[in-house]
Amino acid sequence: MVAATGRDGKALNTSTSVMNNTWIIDSGATEHMTCDSRQVPSLKTSAQTEVNVANGNVIPVIGEGTVSLTDTMELDTVLVVPSLNYNLLSVAQITLTLHCLVIFLPYFCVFKDIRTRKTIGYGIRRGKLYYLELTTSSSSLLTQVLSSYGSQRNTNKVSDIWMWHRHLGHVSFSYLHKLFPSLFVKSDVSQFKCDVCEMAKSHRTSFPSSFNKSTIPFMIVHSDVWGLSKIATLDGAHWFVTFIDDCTRMTWVALLKSKSEVSSAFQRFHKMIMVQYNSKILVLRSDNGGEYVNLELRSFLELHGIVHQTTCPYTPQQNGVAE
Repeated sequence: MVAATGRDGKALNTSTSVMNNTWIIDSGATEHMTCDSRQVPSLKTSAQTEVNVANGNVIPVIGEGTVSLTDTMELDTVLVVPSLNYNLLSVAQITLTLHCLVIFLPYFCVFKDIRTRKTIGYGIRRGKLYYLELTTSSSSLLTQVLSSYGSQRNTNKVSDIWMWHRHLGHVSFSYLHKLFPSLFVKSDVSQFKCDVCEMAKSHRTSFPSSFNKSTIPFMIVHSDVWGLSKIATLDGAHWFVTFIDDCTRMTWVALLKSKSEVSSAFQRFHKMIMVQYNSKILVLRSDNGGEYVNLELRSFLELHGIVHQTTCPYTPQQNGVAE
């Protein structure tokens, strides 16, 4: 027993009215069915004697045969069911027997040969159903349907181009054209402009060099830490810290075994300046690294009245002398 699962009540109504030339494209029907035996030139006995419809009724089948709808659409094994109001075109059967694909779009559907991609038929949506179009005089309507379908495919390809552009890390459209030439059949590479690419690949304006210097030695001392070095020194140091006088640009370097030794290195440097140069450091300028922003170094700077100036986050140019 084969079930005819038409979703529209009118399509499966057991009324006596007949509309011979109206075919409803039904993805729920398991077989092609016609309500008019005159459409079947050679009616023969069918092994299928009845069908179940959506409302639960069982209706009889009086025979089966072949129906030629158009030059390109010939239906085999069409059941003759007089109790139906409309003819039902089974999507499951036509895709198997004619080796075609059915593309449903909001206002029409298209039948295309799988191998040649040639259009063999189409349907128009009326209300909530798709009706097979059989009139040969509506060539303008077919042209309109196919052009709409083509524009729909072109729109889909444009969206696919943008999808691949993003999925491949904003690869250039010229390179994307080499990877997927079929996507650019109706699209020019030059028409695609990505704002994200332009912003990401643009260069930041360089900061002007500053030639301002302090008038007094050790008024400002710049400091920065370098490391981690893959190769250690003879005494096991992997880091070094620099102290640069803003006035004379003299530079002192202290080797470190770890970044936590920055505080003790600055204390030794401060003591050396006081003893050797009889001078005092007024400002220490560094970044916001944890080796500078900690309780030990902050307590030492407050004890000796040294102002600690730190740069804004992600602006190493503010500490340009040390960098």
